[in-house]
Amino acid sequence: MTVKPISTNEQAGNPGITHIATITHKDLTNTTAAAAQTLTIAPLKAGDMIVRVAWRIKSYFKNSADPAFNSDTMSVGDDGGVATHIAAAEVNGNAATPVRQGVSNTLVSYALANNLKVTFNSMAAKALDSLDQGEVEILFGVLRPAVLEEATAGTA
Repeated sequence: MTVKPISTNEQAGNPGITHIATITHKDLTNTTAAAAQTLTIAPLKAGDMIVRVAWRIKSYFKNSADPAFNSDTMSVGDDGGVATHIAAAEVNGNAATPVRQGVSNTLVSYALANNLKVTFNSMAAKALDSLDQGEVEILFGVLRPAVLEEATAGTA
């Protein structure tokens, strides 16, 4: 998994987005069938706000040798809930109705330090580590009012 800030030009074309996380099937290492795996995308400081979360599939997740592995979902949340930002969506290419992308424009403020997380769920009798294809980009916007306040201190 890689997480990085997006450029100023990219931010101009995607209001409310400041960072991008790229997750591939190689990041999913849980060997237990029918089990979830949660990855921490970014630590959040007290006072931070998540202003927008979006995601897009670059290539669907699947096991190319096992078309019966036809369901794994992804949600985006935090320490308090796996779907605080994005409810679970089907991201398996063998599913009847996989979803390509999604967005949440719901502002979430954090009074205490927290973590932005993504959770992948596997289907019965299948383990996430057997996926051999898949890549998703999760785009998110972090607003840090405390940093803005510090930047403008003494400019009045």
